[in-house]
Amino acid sequence: MTRAAPQHQNAAQLTILTTREAAAYLRLSPSRLAVLRSKGGGPRFIAQSSRKCLYRRADLDAWLESRARSNNAEA
Repeated sequence: MTRAAPQHQNAAQLTILTTREAAAYLRLSPSRLAVLRSKGGGPRFIAQSSRKCLYRRADLDAWLESRARSNNAEA
C-alpha cells in the first residue's frame, strides 16, 4: 500500500517540506527555488542526498522575514 503525498495546500501544516512543497509555500516555482539554492540568496535547506533537498518551515519563514521591507529604499 503506497502512501499519498501531502497536498501542497497543507504545506503550512508541515515542519519539513520537499522542494515542491516549499516552493508552493513561498509561492515560487520549484525551478526558481532551485536557482536560488544553486546561486545563493534563497532559504536554508537540508541536502538529504545529492538529488533531494528538504526545507524546514521555520527557515522558510525566516527567509521571508529577512526579505520584508517598509519601502523600496531599504532594498
